[in-house]
Order: sequence, then structure tokens, then C-alpha cells
Amino acid sequence: MKKIHVVAHTHWDREWYFSDNEAFIQFSYHMDEVIYALENNELDYYYLDGQLSILDDYLKIYPEKETKIKELVEANKLFIGPWYTQMDEFVVAGESVVKNLQIGINMSKRLGGHTSLGYLPDSFGQGKDMPKIYNGFGITDAVFWRGMPNEVTKSREFYWTAEDGSKVLTINIRNGYYAGVTLVEGDLYQKKAMLDLVAEDSTTEVVTLPVGGDQRAVDRDLKAIIQEVNEQFGTEYKIEESNYPHIFNLLKEQATDLPTVQGEFMSGSVSKIHRSIYSSRYDLKKLNDTIENRLIFQLEPLMFMADDLGIPFKRELLDYIWTLLLKNHAHDSIGGCNTDKTNEMILARYKEADQLSYSTIDYLVRKISESIKGIQENDLILFNTLPYTRTDPYIVEVSTKHASIKLLDENNHELASQILSTEKVYAGEVRRSESDYDEAKYYYIHKVSFIKETPPLAYTIITVKELSESNDSAKTSVPASTLIENETYKITFSDGQFTILAKEQGETYENCLYVEESGDEGDTYDYSPAYHDKVHQLAFDTNDVSVQTGPFLSTMTLNGNWTLPKDLQARKSEELNATVNYTLSLSLSKKSKRIDMKIKINNQAMDHRMRLVVNTPVKNNVSYADTLFGIVERQNQDPHIQDWRKLGWKEEPTEIYPMIHYANIHDSAASWTILSKGIKEYQVIDDQIYMTLFRGVGFLGRPELLRRPGDASGNQYRYIPTPDSQLLGELEMALSLIISADFNPVRIQKEYQTYSVTSPYYQVQTLNRFTNPIQYFQSNKVDHLNELKEYVDLNNSNLVFSALELSRDGQWVNLRLYNPSLEKSVTNEKIILATECNVRFVDLNGDLIESVGKLKEVSLGIVKPGEIKTVSIER
Repeated sequence: MKKIHVVAHTHWDREWYFSDNEAFIQFSYHMDEVIYALENNELDYYYLDGQLSILDDYLKIYPEKETKIKELVEANKLFIGPWYTQMDEFVVAGESVVKNLQIGINMSKRLGGHTSLGYLPDSFGQGKDMPKIYNGFGITDAVFWRGMPNEVTKSREFYWTAEDGSKVLTINIRNGYYAGVTLVEGDLYQKKAMLDLVAEDSTTEVVTLPVGGDQRAVDRDLKAIIQEVNEQFGTEYKIEESNYPHIFNLLKEQATDLPTVQGEFMSGSVSKIHRSIYSSRYDLKKLNDTIENRLIFQLEPLMFMADDLGIPFKRELLDYIWTLLLKNHAHDSIGGCNTDKTNEMILARYKEADQLSYSTIDYLVRKISESIKGIQENDLILFNTLPYTRTDPYIVEVSTKHASIKLLDENNHELASQILSTEKVYAGEVRRSESDYDEAKYYYIHKVSFIKETPPLAYTIITVKELSESNDSAKTSVPASTLIENETYKITFSDGQFTILAKEQGETYENCLYVEESGDEGDTYDYSPAYHDKVHQLAFDTNDVSVQTGPFLSTMTLNGNWTLPKDLQARKSEELNATVNYTLSLSLSKKSKRIDMKIKINNQAMDHRMRLVVNTPVKNNVSYADTLFGIVERQNQDPHIQDWRKLGWKEEPTEIYPMIHYANIHDSAASWTILSKGIKEYQVIDDQIYMTLFRGVGFLGRPELLRRPGDASGNQYRYIPTPDSQLLGELEMALSLIISADFNPVRIQKEYQTYSVTSPYYQVQTLNRFTNPIQYFQSNKVDHLNELKEYVDLNNSNLVFSALELSRDGQWVNLRLYNPSLEKSVTNEKIILATECNVRFVDLNGDLIESVGKLKEVSLGIVKPGEIKTVSIER
């Protein structure tokens, strides 16, 4: 006889086709019902969707409920956490996942503790790195629904592993987290059919049946219903109220021969997985990427440096900014599959997180700079917030009274530099007519590029020297030819086509770049070709080409337009009645291995998708992309692309894949990698990489898509227009191409960090009071600025730097590294500290694993494929 363990729960979408405010009103009453049901024994247990954010919102309005919630949690009646929000696993950074758990677990401490369970019942697929992230928080059990194909294992209970040996005992919910609602609402025969269904794939006598659903009210008659069903089917099933910790304890006692599986799960064979949600609302994903990188690689390291100098670390502020971002990481929110009203609120949170994060950086660099002993007018302070030396060119803006400048290093020697632009600006009070302006009140803003080696986690000072004479020799030249080059590449443009000479390989590649445009009759969940479609290959066929060259930066800029169908009707009738203007710039920096690209598109067409296509010489049937803490290898052609309908799959397994920061194809002769700032979707067809720049659609959900037959996703009963998701207007995409002889994921991630993380800087000057919004206000200097401590230099590391954190007690610096390889261990890896310090290893939550004593040379031992290690250094 199989025992059916009923888990009463709710799945609480913070927002979706409703706003978070609308959902909160329901939750404020729902939580009262939960407390009442548990206090009055209407329910034995209740699982609150594994996320703390909804309780966080509730307790801000009803703080008096905290004591009662804590009592229920400590009594093992109410189960909360460990997440802050129910996040997506494919388009957010690995450190965002870590912060999600850190903040959720920390918040749960005052509420009686968290449920140690990797619970993600509705995420659109499961990332391959989740077992090691879970194990990094002491979590050894997991529950999920979507993405698991039957062909991997037919058992609903299995062990899920990662390359480093991490392992979680996993329950894959049959038919979704709402399957058990039939127990409450179905007729007797439906209840029996449901019990048979959920029991058939369980290889043990322990069967999990979640009873709950989206924003579902408490099922107050659950006990009576269970009693009735037991009376009817007691010869086959024993049904009882249960909870996940109890279920997993039973599984561990009874399960001796469960299958073991490894990898990511993103199959649409048994549930919708929405394999192209990665490109929905590109504009929001780009903002997310910007803020993530700023928080991880700029703000927290800078706050730590400031704390060393004597400016206190504001943990509460940092956590608050993270919670804003994490609310947007809920799977629907980051997916962009919402109403326009909801996406407006998501955008508002992004804007708040954006402004808070850059304003904190602006404040700190100013506070530090103006407090440095002996600092003088026109000193320029450069900050390196990464744990390795920066030698790439800076691009900064400085303000001076004179029209010409030069830069001097700490020894008063002139630094080679390149003036990219100079703008004359008025500093006096504005008037209606510029003829009334006082010439003496003008100043100049110079955009200048130069190289100044900056040590890890440090600042350096150079001086802006104003000149009375002209310094035209330092300015950018504008040659007549359409060619740019540096030490690594030579790029030429002719007749609408780009040719790239990769100097290190001695290979020339012709017609490398173009844009593909096609119809999209999908929705905010899924791309789907138009029923009447035509694919356009768009060359950069323009004569409006300009080139600026110089010793540190050379840029080629193209301006042009494409004529496209305005909408689906025009596409059907093959009209070209919309003009889409574009600007494409390609840039090469001194000694850089990258070709940096920016594409600005004024989108005036609807229901379409635009992709940048990169022609490569690579011959391979697999591609690679970075994941949360590693890389993944994927087939360029799905084995079921032809027979998925016959097999009854929920959607076509189009080889559209997610990426966090880059996608790659390589063979024994060459490696081509595309980095992006916010683009999250790629596809490889033959030897071409297709990067989805954006797609525009007009409905939350549509039925009967060519790629997704059947009912509409989101809301099956009515069309919900989302005109904002058409993304009409100006869009800007940033990508970078690396051509190399071999694929080195450590080197690529370091290149990505250099590419995406700008170095904060500050010029001591009073001419321009609007370099940032808070520059206008007075700021006191720090009475005594401490010396900045040296900690670590990762210049020669064979691991990927992931994060630098200050422990919550402020006593330790936690440095996180990982090995992205799928197969190779890193051996003999050592970290050399600046001075001898107490060192320990901690887990992802900062909890002690092992103390290794006072050291200057820290041995990491063998770092297995995919393994994450966090070294903790005493301050």
C-alpha cells in the first residue's frame, strides 16, 4: 500500500497578470487565515511557498503578527524559507541566487528558522548548478516541477548531482504543485484517477501530493476530505497530512536504490518550459544585468574598502537594494511575462535599485577622494573594485577651465592619453538667450582614455593638468578609410560587409556580421514564427560610416535604416511599410582581445524578432554557455525537433538557449565567444551564432502557437494586450566578440568582468557640480582616513572570481572562487595574501567549514570541476 503525503501549501506569485499590490491585499487576509487554521487545528502543517518576501511585506504592515508566526514556525506547523523570492535559474547571476538564499535564511532566523529545502515548484526549468548551491547552504533535499523529461528517469524520486559531487535527494512533482487540488474539488472518480497518476511514478511507498495553487485560499475542510477519501480507497492508499521534512526523512529511510541524474532540465516534454522567455522584455533584463554587476563587482567591494578606510559598511542599505532586485527575480517578474501594469512596477523597482546603487558608489568615491590627505584640485582618483590589477584603458570625463589638458602620474610624469571628445559648457546661471552668457563662466568637459595600472582593491591618483596651449596631438584622428585595428584585430567595412583579421591566428573572416529579422506571433512567454512569415537578412548597407582612431580606442560607427513589415498584417501581405533606423559601432581598445559592439535600434515594427548573426568557421554540433557557477554543453540540434508533436510534447524543443553572460562555439582550430550586457538568449545553427537582440509581442498569452499548441499561457480565458512588450522606440544592445585559438572559460569570465565592470573615479573640482545628482550637495570630509589594507591579488588565478563579501559580523572578508570546467580539476592553486592572516573556509552562507590557521600562502588544494570555494580572511 502506498502512503500519500498531502502537503497543504500555497504558491504565491508576487505579481503576474496582477500587480504585487493587488496580490498583497489578498495575502494580508490569506496569512490571517493560515494562522487561524494552524492555531485551531484545521490544518496540521502549512508550507508558505518557500519564500520570505511575502512575509517580509506582511510584517511591515502587521508587525504584531511576528510573535505568532515565530511560535508556529518553532512548533513545526508553519514552514517558511529558505528563499527570499521564488527565482528564475537561467537569466540571473549566480551571486544573485546566493544572495537570495542568504537574505532569506537570515530573515527567517528571527521568525523561528527556515525549512532546509531547495523548493522551486514553478521555475521555468532547473539549472545544472543548483545541487552545489543547495549543498553550499547545507541543503540536501529539493523539490521542483518543470523541465524534467521522462527519458532521463521515470522515477519521481532521484538523486540530482553536479560535476563536483554535490548531491540532493529530489522529488519531481507529478503534474505540478496544484495536482492535489483535485483531492479537494474533484468528483470521486477524479480523485481516484489523480491518486493513481501521482502514485504510478513513485518507486517507493512514499508519494508526495501538494494540495494548493496560485494564490489559493486555505483548504479548511482538508481533514474531512482526507478522511472521506481514506474510507473510499483505503485498500490501496493511505492518505495523511504531512510536511516536506517528514517526507524526506521517510525517503532516506526507505529509498535504497534511487536513480542518480545530472545536468540541467529544460524539456517541454511534460510541462511548458517557455524556452524563449529569456528574450521577453529585453529592456528589463538589461537593467537587471547592469544592477547585478554593479552590486556584485562594484558596490560591495567598494563598501568594504570604504569600511577599511573608516567609513562604516551599511549592511542594511546593501540588503535593501538587493531585496529590490530579488523581488524582480521571481520567475514571472524576471521573465517579463506580465501585464504592462505589472512590468511598470518591476521597472520602478529596477530604477530604485539602480539609483540607490550608483548613488552609493558616487557618494563613497567622493567621500574617500576628498578625505585623502594632501589631495588637491584636479586630482583624479581611480578605484579598482576587482581583486586583480586593472591594465585596460580607462575612459573618464574630467572638467577643466581650459580647453586643453594632459595627465600626470604620481611622479609628475605625463601619461599618454587620447582625447575622445571635448564639450564647452556654461557654469553660470541660465538665461533665455545664450548671448547673455558671461564668457568667463564657461568650462570644458573632456572625455579621455588612458592606461594607468591600478592594484587590486585599491585606488590610485593622477592629476589633470590644464594647458593654455592646444594639445591636438592627443586628440582622436578621423581617417578616410573604413578600417580600425589594434594589436589583436583588423576590421574593415566595405559594401555592407565586415571582414575581420584575427592577427594571433593569422586568419581572415569575411562577411562576419548581419542581422536577421522575422515575425513573432508568440507571446510574452514564447517566441513563435508568424503564421505568414518571411525572414529578412539585413546587411549594414549604408554609406554613412565614420571612423575615429587613436592610441587607446578606435571606433567605427555606421548609421542606416532597414525597411520592414510594420505588423503581422503587413508581413502577411508582404508590405515593407516601417522604417527602423540603426547605429552600429565597433570599438577596439589598446591590447584588448575583444571587439566591442553597440547597436542602437529605433524599433518601429511590431510582432517581430531581431537577432545579430555571427558567421564563424567553427564546425561542431554543440555549443557552450556560462551558467550560475560554471559552463554547460548543449546540443545544437535537439533529437526530438522532428517528432515532438507525435510524442505529445507541450512545446517545440527549438534549440533556443539561455546564457548568463556569454555563449561560445569552438573546435580544435578556433573559439568564438560572444559576451553581452543583458542579452540572455542564443541559438547556434550550423556555424552561425544567433544572438536575440530583442523581440516584440503584444499579448501576455496567445493560444495555438506554431511552437506551442493548445491553450494560451498565463491566462487561458481571455487575451491580455501588452503593447509595452512590443518595445517600440529606442533600444540599445551591447555585445563583445572574442576570437581565440582555444576555449578558456576562466579567461573569458575575467574578460567579461573587465568588459562589464567600469572603474569608479572622482575628480576633485568645483567647476561641474552636476557630475552626478548628489555632487551638488556639500559633504564633510572624514576626520581621519585610515590606510587602505592590502588583501589579495588574483592576477594569476586559474579560477573564476565570483564575489568579495564582508561577513555579517564585519570580522572576515569572504572571497569566492569557482572552477568552471566540466571535466578538469584545478590543482596546486594558491592564494597569496599581502600579509599573514587567520584564514578559514566557509560555505555559501558564510558558516565555518574549516579553520586553517594563520597563513600568507593559502592552498586551495584540488578544486574539482564545477566546485565553488569561499576563502575567509580575517581583517
